[in-house]
Amino acid sequence: HINELTEGVLDSMHLQLQKAGGSIHHEFNATKDTVIGDELHLSNVLFNLVDNAIKYSINKPDITVKTFNSKSNIVISVSDRGMGMTKEQQEKIFDQFYRIPTGNIHNVKGFGLGLSYVNDIIKRLDGKIQVKSEKDKGTTFEVTLPLKND
Repeated sequence: HINELTEGVLDSMHLQLQKAGGSIHHEFNATKDTVIGDELHLSNVLFNLVDNAIKYSINKPDITVKTFNSKSNIVISVSDRGMGMTKEQQEKIFDQFYRIPTGNIHNVKGFGLGLSYVNDIIKRLDGKIQVKSEKDKGTTFEVTLPLKND
């Protein structure tokens, strides 16, 4: 149940978000939210997307997480108003070890493996992930997963 799983991930990140002085909004509009997949890996996918939204926010993070149904799928979107990305960066973010240069922001730690892992898990679940971003305006990741047949 993606709505429940997402809510659990957001709850677990409350302190991290509070520390960054940010806020998170959620709209769980998906009425059908059951997918077949490993709960731990799906939690990690969501954690990674929200964690990046926090890390790559220039000011106080302002994040929106939504779920909705589209045909026989559920879509989970994670949007921020952070530093955004260029088209060239968007083409590389799912590559292993690629990290977006952050200039003078040094609070972003990691190995550049997170989005590569996210992409791999989503593909293994017959889903897809898309990114829409504008430099200095923010980024939205959309994960589409097939619903479990009832």
